[in-house]
Amino acid sequence: MSNLKQRKDVTAEIMVGAFMFTILAVLLVVSVVISQNKFFEDSYEYTANFASVEGLREGEEVFLRGLKVGFVEVIEIREGEPGVFVVMNLTQPVTLYEDYEVEVVVASMLGGMRVMIHEGTASTGELSQEGYALLRGAETQNLLAAAGDAVNEIRDSLVEGGTLENLEVLSKNLADISTKIANGEGTIGKLVQEETLYNEAEDLVASLSAASKDVEEIVSRINKGEGTLGRLMSDDEKMYEDLEATMANVRKVSQDLADGKGILGKLLNSEDAFYEDLRATVESLKSFSADLAAQDGTVGRLINDETLYIKVESLVDEARSTIDDFRETSPITTFSSIFFGAF
Repeated sequence: MSNLKQRKDVTAEIMVGAFMFTILAVLLVVSVVISQNKFFEDSYEYTANFASVEGLREGEEVFLRGLKVGFVEVIEIREGEPGVFVVMNLTQPVTLYEDYEVEVVVASMLGGMRVMIHEGTASTGELSQEGYALLRGAETQNLLAAAGDAVNEIRDSLVEGGTLENLEVLSKNLADISTKIANGEGTIGKLVQEETLYNEAEDLVASLSAASKDVEEIVSRINKGEGTLGRLMSDDEKMYEDLEATMANVRKVSQDLADGKGILGKLLNSEDAFYEDLRATVESLKSFSADLAAQDGTVGRLINDETLYIKVESLVDEARSTIDDFRETSPITTFSSIFFGAF
């Protein structure tokens, strides 16, 4: 019985020991994961000095070129030295240049902070070994203070800048405009409230539709070769030949005119003979008309002197009297001729 009891006690102790070992192993693994230590990988330690870290905590991530390269291992304030010292544990070494930058930024909209390393540009030269001993941290922006400043600026703009007053006036104007529109006042109000414009627009659309149909009909007739324009637009060879013949005739006539053929061509040509003859004729007519006006010559006197007209008129009157006298004496002369002829 005593041996059986001893075996049970040993078994219980072994089970308790195994359970405790398992608990310790789990705690070890959890500690390693939480601390983000990697025992089988090389690590590189860098220290940066910041004036303020604005809520950065140990264990926060470190990023280089947008990739996670380590975590914040220690954050401490050293006695007698200014600022806050941040010890970073990186999985790979970094090459920094003189214009490098190490800053603490907000991790997300939900909060949290992280460290961002910017290597700088190669043209400024690589950082000296002494510079790697203690990196300079950039000034960390206080988001709450920045937000407060922004709110104050907005408030000053709204109150002191008169923005609120302008908004109040604008709101009142909009209310007045909406009231006038609702009452049918003004052009927009009439457009909204009255149906006249709508009816006119509907009539206009109907007119445009009818006009469109007319245009379609005209285009259809043109495509079919109907009418003068349709014939001109069609592939009728006779119309084309007639037009070509007409153009040839026009071209021939224009060429004849240019060559000085025919009366019109002679009038239009560059020679001055015909023009000189015409000018001489006009000068002669002008001289003749001037002589007539000056009463030179028989024709001029006949036109301008009334004496000859009076004499001619008197001569005509005398001739008429003689003829009348002759008519009256004609029977006596005839009788005398017959009577004396008998003897």
